[in-house]
Amino acid sequence: MQHIKAHGLQVPSSALLLDPWLLAGGPPPGQLNRLQLVRTVDAGAHAVLVGSGRASGRSQGEYLLDVTASRVNRRSRDLHSFLGTNALASVDAEPLKGKHHEFLFGTSPHAVVKGVSSKDSFEMPLSISMMPAASEVSAVASTFATAVWKEGKKLLAPIVDPFSDETEFPQETGWNLMIPRTLRLSYWTDIISLATVAHSAFYFCDVPLRSWLIGGVMLGFPVSTLVNRLILKDSPRFSSIRLTVKKIRGGGDPSRFKLDSLVLYNRFNQPIHRSLVGERYEANYWFVQTREGPEPITGYQLITHRTAEPGTDPVSWIVEGSADGENWQVIDETDNENLPRQREKASQKYEDLDHIPDSVAAFRQGFIAEVGATALSFAWLILGTSWVSAGTEACVDSAPILWYWSYFLVVIVWSFLGTITIGLIVSAVAMIVLGAKSQPS
Repeated sequence: MQHIKAHGLQVPSSALLLDPWLLAGGPPPGQLNRLQLVRTVDAGAHAVLVGSGRASGRSQGEYLLDVTASRVNRRSRDLHSFLGTNALASVDAEPLKGKHHEFLFGTSPHAVVKGVSSKDSFEMPLSISMMPAASEVSAVASTFATAVWKEGKKLLAPIVDPFSDETEFPQETGWNLMIPRTLRLSYWTDIISLATVAHSAFYFCDVPLRSWLIGGVMLGFPVSTLVNRLILKDSPRFSSIRLTVKKIRGGGDPSRFKLDSLVLYNRFNQPIHRSLVGERYEANYWFVQTREGPEPITGYQLITHRTAEPGTDPVSWIVEGSADGENWQVIDETDNENLPRQREKASQKYEDLDHIPDSVAAFRQGFIAEVGATALSFAWLILGTSWVSAGTEACVDSAPILWYWSYFLVVIVWSFLGTITIGLIVSAVAMIVLGAKSQPS
């Protein structure tokens, strides 16, 4: 085989295909890695390795091990230099720990410039590093995410839970807790029903289960809203209550009266929590403002002041209500009432208000409308039960989600009605039996 001499190596002529540097001389040997000359030709690569081994007096395997060990040693020196353990680093190896530490954490506040005598040395200011910047970005991102979450909760709360009641305190029991929970359950049931109708819009079902679900939704909150508006249309509602003191227990100027609060009762004959009203005192007036708009008032109580003497308690007053804060309507007037002398004590509940007869008439109209809507809902339930039974053969296969959801609603509603009915019958029988036993013989 014909050989040529290039850069002190005996290279076969087939290696001419490797690179023109072999003939032109190329870069100086100190700047050229011999292994980089080997690109695609196996024969040329073998020739270079064999030539390098002959030039150094070592075998090909020893040469390869030497190259690998050299690279491993260099990586090891860099790693130990970064970690600060220079046991394996050479004396002239450039320390990397300072550079990386300075880049990540900044220089020390008392870093001294190298190469300057102690007499002329000066302290370097703290340089910019990556860690403070990363901390700032993290803090800004966290603040932004928190703000977005709070605003999102405010926007989505009326949609997710439109019946959220801030007055649901742990001490409240009975209907005050059951009514909001029942409304939430009905609300999400209607949403699932509408989603089921939308999902099965293009599925075939030979019975009108979609119409039954939509009708059930319409007989729920929409009808209740119409009945509620019918009641409130003729029922007096007030957003502002004004108590005008005419006389106090100790006599003298009525503007000297003292009260702790004025408790109002809502349409359910429950006290409105103090967090939902605003109260203020002005001359001989005591104002109460409801925060959630006009509300039917069914009664009120006066709470005596916690520290003032009993002589400042009002004994004669006028209570007025207003829906706009300008036009006032008298709802109660008392003379020479005897409030409790104990401090921070509630008076009797005043329920015989002047506007109650109008509220009762409006309630009767709403009650009749609600009974009619309930009868219609019961008839719609019976019709839906027959449709679900008729769709057992066809709709189960063609529109399974529609049929199974309708079937689930029918079973749940009938089970609930059956439980309530049995409970009422048992309660009635128990009252009759216990009442008969309690009568004297």
